[in-house]
Amino acid sequence: MISEQKQQGSSSSSNSGGIASASSTSTRKPQKRYLHNYGGYSSIYTNPIALWAEKWRRRAISMSMILLVLVVLTALFPLLALVALAFDAVLYKKRGGLNYVRVLSFFEVYLVIELIAIISNFIIYIVYMVSLIVDFDKDKTRWTKWCYWYQSWWGGTMLFGWLALTLGLEPHIELVGNKDIKGFEGKFTSSTKKRLAESLGIGPKIVFLRHASFADTLVPQGIFSYYFNMRYIVKKELLWDPALDISGSRTKNFFLFRDAGTEGMDVEMDAIKAMVSDFKPKVPSVTCIWPEGTRFTKSKREKVLESFKKKGDTRSFDFASKLKHTLMPRVGGALTLLDSNPCGDVIFCTHYGLEASSNFAQMMKGELCNRKVHIRFEQVKFNDIPKSKQERIEWLLSKWVEIDRWIEEKEIEFKSEKKKKTN
Repeated sequence: MISEQKQQGSSSSSNSGGIASASSTSTRKPQKRYLHNYGGYSSIYTNPIALWAEKWRRRAISMSMILLVLVVLTALFPLLALVALAFDAVLYKKRGGLNYVRVLSFFEVYLVIELIAIISNFIIYIVYMVSLIVDFDKDKTRWTKWCYWYQSWWGGTMLFGWLALTLGLEPHIELVGNKDIKGFEGKFTSSTKKRLAESLGIGPKIVFLRHASFADTLVPQGIFSYYFNMRYIVKKELLWDPALDISGSRTKNFFLFRDAGTEGMDVEMDAIKAMVSDFKPKVPSVTCIWPEGTRFTKSKREKVLESFKKKGDTRSFDFASKLKHTLMPRVGGALTLLDSNPCGDVIFCTHYGLEASSNFAQMMKGELCNRKVHIRFEQVKFNDIPKSKQERIEWLLSKWVEIDRWIEEKEIEFKSEKKKKTN
């Protein structure tokens, strides 16, 4: 259908997540980058002191900004809450909820969670260093165990749990049944998470996720982290979130530099291979990637179509034009993971409802508040994954068509329910 080369060449380096293509739209030749074990990302530096300075310069800025904004917002919170409540009172009949109050509370809670993360990460490090006096932990088994526990608590309970509660979200889980799995659907609870993990089986997984909002990066963390050790392939810009920077550097994640250029992308790909190459049967490791490479919006979809049209790539244009709610996935990173995968199953994850926070304006309007969020999983066993490169490309693209159709169905349902409420 569509070759990997065309897929990669059509991608833009302005994407905000997942894996960028091997090409770059930048006219400036990027500096050579090197992989290191100092934070889960590539760097132009090799000297340990320079690497240390690079990391802590960034953290000094990001932590200072978080603290400053938290202090200012907390001081102004009572006044802002009254203003938000007044707007909500006027718009309550139309919206059916205190959306502005929820949004204000969301930002306050998020900043508090960031502060808790910074402090708790420091405490964990100090306690661990003291524990070395009793048990040296030569292979860092204890350190790794503590870090994954912390990741599940902070990302699952604090971020996903508290923020979903603050915004009034109602997540619903759906597992697609097949010859190996009995499907089910139900409201998101701790028992639902356990049932999902048991149905999927505790073993290595690669998760391909739809990317439509700021919030959907928390979906795998909130659902899988209590039963699996999570790994993420995300953009390097997320390192400016200090909590994610610190905790993300302590476990096996990779922060992709999207503007590495054609030559530099080889370094990034080597790191991506390492995200699955050590998979072992029965070991609960999950690697997550967002193949679209950026959040879906209608304007981005139009830009992709226009790009294909200018290049005369009619086959890619025809395929991408069929997708109404998703972007054409980039197969480069996905194929790299599949080629390096020794035993992991593949899970396709999509969702509906979270696209109401695809941009900051939507978030400020409270469009995500009081929403029912549908999250759908479909697992493909390792032995059922197509073997050849072209078969895998066709397979990935066909799955994305299914995902797009499912979203269309949910969109129709949502509009129908909304119409009934307003009548």
